[in-house]
Amino acid sequence: MPGYVVPPGVGRSFGPGINVKIEYEASSSFAAWESLLPPAWQGPPPHIHHAYDEAFYVVNGAVTFSLDGVEQVCPAGSVAFAARGTTHGFANLGVEPAKLLVIVTPGAIRLVEELFDLGRNGQPDPDAVTALFAQYDSEVATGVGPSDWGILR
Repeated sequence: MPGYVVPPGVGRSFGPGINVKIEYEASSSFAAWESLLPPAWQGPPPHIHHAYDEAFYVVNGAVTFSLDGVEQVCPAGSVAFAARGTTHGFANLGVEPAKLLVIVTPGAIRLVEELFDLGRNGQPDPDAVTALFAQYDSEVATGVGPSDWGILR
């Protein structure tokens, strides 16, 4: 696929606040999307991708990241990197919206999109979430269940 430009406000949207900028078919190395995080959003609980890397650039607001159990509040301009195998999660605990640019190994975007599809009509079946994560060589951290996934709301 040749190079291309995606203007502001353009891209494929799915789930609440996600706008895909580089589709997973465009590159075998990475995909990217913008994610608008509402205030007081708990985000996904700690989880692990065994085959995918994720980088998060905080465009505006402040986002709290948990990387292997260490939490850090990251203001605009910060980057958090979750290499494959890193237990990670993130949340917007502030009173203002936050925006992330998420750059990932392509399979991770497919997992996120399918996770939103599972939660479209309410809280998904825990076994379905577990199976979906396994399909993408990922897992929710031990002791965390799908009811803890604020990302689906």
